Amino acid sequence: MKSDEGEEYEFENAVKPEGNIEEWMQRVDDEMKKTLHVLTKRATFHYAKEDRVEWVQKHIGMVTLVGTQIWWTFAIEDVFKRR
Repeated sequence: MKSDEGEEYEFENAVKPEGNIEEWMQRVDDEMKKTLHVLTKRATFHYAKEDRVEWVQKHIGMVTLVGTQIWWTFAIEDVFKRR
């Protein structure tokens, strides 16, 4: 997949263009969601272990936004739990 901004990623599992177009497009959409889920989980896992600038540059924008929000939420919840 490639965005208008030039960011790109590869599907975890290739989707062959075969069968009815509606079914093929649904398989593409499903694989896109699955792949983004995997990429987000991987990136979020490595967030605290890598330099932030390198981490942001290494991953696509939507993944870095979600990963950053997850860690920010964790940090805020941690502060409230300590009080």
